[in-house]
Amino acid sequence: MIPADDAIHLVAADWHAASEGDAFDWDAFTSWLEADPRHASAYNEIALTDALLRDHAPDLAARLGPEAPDTVVAFAPRRRWPLWAGAAVAAATVAIVAVPRFAQPEAQIYTTEAGARTLALNDGSTIVLAPRSRLEIAGRTQADMKLSGGAWFDIRHDPARNLAIVVGDETIRDIGTAFDVRNTADGLRVAVTEGALSVASETLDKPIRLRAGRALALDRRTHTAQVSALAPGSAGDWRKGRLTYEQAPLRLVVDDLARYAGITIGIDKAVADRRFSGTLMIGDGKQAARDLSQLMGLALVARPDGYRLRQPER
Repeated sequence: MIPADDAIHLVAADWHAASEGDAFDWDAFTSWLEADPRHASAYNEIALTDALLRDHAPDLAARLGPEAPDTVVAFAPRRRWPLWAGAAVAAATVAIVAVPRFAQPEAQIYTTEAGARTLALNDGSTIVLAPRSRLEIAGRTQADMKLSGGAWFDIRHDPARNLAIVVGDETIRDIGTAFDVRNTADGLRVAVTEGALSVASETLDKPIRLRAGRALALDRRTHTAQVSALAPGSAGDWRKGRLTYEQAPLRLVVDDLARYAGITIGIDKAVADRRFSGTLMIGDGKQAARDLSQLMGLALVARPDGYRLRQPER
């Protein structure tokens, strides 16, 4: 007879292996995770073990087929102009932009708090604005946007329109695709499930083009941008109550928990760059933080202003 915990790990391994397929049943997987707290812990242990094996066995990557290799490019930190220079430019251009600005429709601003919000554009496109986020939509064709936080975009294909989404220092351009955007002070992540788009910035030598099945992780601390394969079903999975990671810095995971799970949490600098692979259920923010701390062997300390992840005391 197989012990209960061993049986759970065997099932978790089956789920993890099945997640590589396009026909993966995410609803059934979610039901299994939520049925028993041990299920999520077992699955994350399997996913973390698999990630470690991949790291230490690079020859396995060659057996996965003709998937495009991951690419990493470096980019320069953003140049900060002196305050007087910015003021001079603003003064010089105000007379030029004043007239056309009044001719444009007033920008629409949408914000969210604890919950997500679905927006319908005039052309039938939809946007799901993530919790604790802000989206500004301008222009007669609703093609000029500015995002703070996160959102899922399902944009109707229209060659005549060039959608531009400003996210921090970067601009995402698209004519029709489905993709997820997560933006924090530390970085920008874009995952594409349909079509293709480009991400441009003054700090990048050239725009980065992403097609379906690819993801971009732009790290503003290390000044690197990595393009890699997208795990099936992981893009925008926060809409289904979970967050899936593959070798993500813990500081970004913590930022996501604050936004998507609604928990106030910080992390010590000493462990902020450790990597996490796995799936976190975010219906209960405190439980998600506990799961993360246990999987990473860290201490979760309660403080008056929230929680903090740090190295455990020896």
